[in-house]
Amino acid sequence: MQITLDLPDDVFAQAEAMARRESRSLPSVVLDLIRGARKMPQTDPIPAESGKAWRLPVVAGSRPFTVEEIDRMLEEDGLP
Repeated sequence: MQITLDLPDDVFAQAEAMARRESRSLPSVVLDLIRGARKMPQTDPIPAESGKAWRLPVVAGSRPFTVEEIDRMLEEDGLP
């Protein structure tokens, strides 16, 4: 299966540099990174909070947004 990925410029540059350094194709490097077989070096790692996994904040009493609500918000902001 083929897909198109939009990568931030810095992530693409790091993956491309890794592929060149290891004489590998960019798709094989990206596949390894996705599968978790390799970890991309982080330039500024997120500090760990007392050994706990990093999690998104949750507001008490909140609920997940529906796809329709997300589409409406994106449209209101003029985004695709």
